[in-house]
Amino acid sequence: MYARLPCGWETGGQQQRREGNNVATRNWNLCSAAEWMWGPEPMRWRRVFSGRADQVSSARQLAAALFAGTGREEDVAVVVAELASNAVRHTRSGYDRGWFGLEVTLQDVAYIAVTDLGGGCIPTIRSEQPGCEPRVNGRGLLMVSRLALSVGIHGSPETGHTVWADLDLRGGSTASPMQETPLAS
Repeated sequence: MYARLPCGWETGGQQQRREGNNVATRNWNLCSAAEWMWGPEPMRWRRVFSGRADQVSSARQLAAALFAGTGREEDVAVVVAELASNAVRHTRSGYDRGWFGLEVTLQDVAYIAVTDLGGGCIPTIRSEQPGCEPRVNGRGLLMVSRLALSVGIHGSPETGHTVWADLDLRGGSTASPMQETPLAS
């Protein structure tokens, strides 16, 4: 017997889920919309955008729509716009036939990531490397770090980077003008 079935599952009926000798079927009438939306599995989306400046706005709008009702949709939109802008401006993603990828995971601590095609320098919040000084004021990743619980990067200039941020959705905005989150790798 099931100890506790997730929202929407009931015992008996057609074979759709099996645990031992027990079978369960989906019945969404057993759930509220909120229970269905915030099921046990995190919701994850991935999308590839052309590496053009106008696609940054499209990525921002998509992310804001996916996070509607969380209270952090504007923060998510800002993070996506900054990460996507950096990909298009500072990497091969902005070249002819370039692209950037957006991945978001909606859960209590949301994961927001943009993958680029590499080139340029290693993204940093405040780079002091010669030739990698902050461009266009260099404050974008600093702003992202203030909105996020954590910020990080993996990859390389040769193979591409994924720059990510984790945002806390358990309450309102956690943005603090004086709080900075260091860049993890």
